[in-house]
Amino acid sequence: MEIKRLWETINYFEIFPWLNCLQNIFSFSQNNHFKPNITMNLILINPSQSELSSHTLNYLNQQKTNLKIINNTEQIEASTLERITNIICFPDNDNKRLFELINNTLKPEETLLFDFHNPTQEIKNLWGTVDDIVMGGVSQSSLKIGNQKVIFSGMVSTANNGGFASVRTKNFPQPWDLSNYQGIRLKVRGDGKRYKFITRCEGKWDGLSYCHSFDTDGNDNVIDIKFTDLIPVFRAKTVPEADKFDSSQMYSMQLMLSKFEYDGDYNPTFEAGSFALEIESITAYGAENVPQIILMGNPSQWQDISLNGSFLRTYAEVPEDLNFGIA
Repeated sequence: MEIKRLWETINYFEIFPWLNCLQNIFSFSQNNHFKPNITMNLILINPSQSELSSHTLNYLNQQKTNLKIINNTEQIEASTLERITNIICFPDNDNKRLFELINNTLKPEETLLFDFHNPTQEIKNLWGTVDDIVMGGVSQSSLKIGNQKVIFSGMVSTANNGGFASVRTKNFPQPWDLSNYQGIRLKVRGDGKRYKFITRCEGKWDGLSYCHSFDTDGNDNVIDIKFTDLIPVFRAKTVPEADKFDSSQMYSMQLMLSKFEYDGDYNPTFEAGSFALEIESITAYGAENVPQIILMGNPSQWQDISLNGSFLRTYAEVPEDLNFGIA
């Protein structure tokens, strides 16, 4: 059973790329090795039947912008707004549902990275467990979809020199550029234990990581993690000579419960046994003028707009006037 779990971890995260190539060639596995299409700084466009809309869409395609297109605002969910930094609207559309989502889901100066209120198949394909079985331990964890959240839970054991459980994303195909943001914001409900947020600015499986420990108290907690506070770590040992975290090169994210803090110190709240951390969302915070709501057409056509006044709103009468800069 332990060998099977170890194999599943190696296979899921493609730790040995050459092994996955062999599997594909000889069909040893039914796993299609899903490559997550996860990009940052997306532009959401809600096209209409107008000539202005057609012109705008053609212009954006020519500029090779990262587009997410919706054609039915009545059917979109909050997860549609993940990683959106610009939203383009047209006056001849019914934008009521879209504006409701913007007002209820997004906040000024934040970009929603993962919305666990409405879990999608993407989450299952991107997040997987990495427990101490990779070092011979027997801890077990899972990431389950709950009501308006996902739940990282399981049983952590110190047997066989183990003592950690975690969930981690696969490497993003292109590293995320979050250099315009101050840090990461977690919305969680814990069990009184101390957890770690871990990220990396290189694509290595077992390379240098950047960590921040955070406490939970059994209530809803908002955890702000400044990029400047991330600690460079290699296998739970700090690396003081390492560079600061490069927020323009984020390759992955990880949440962990560990027996150890850093440099041999113990996690002060650690107890072997069951644990549970509920996660509502992960956002990047602290960027000015994000998200930007771009209203196409004459400003007089948007007089009755029902948007939160805190959002940055700009107007463009022709697509050539579009500006997607982030201050």
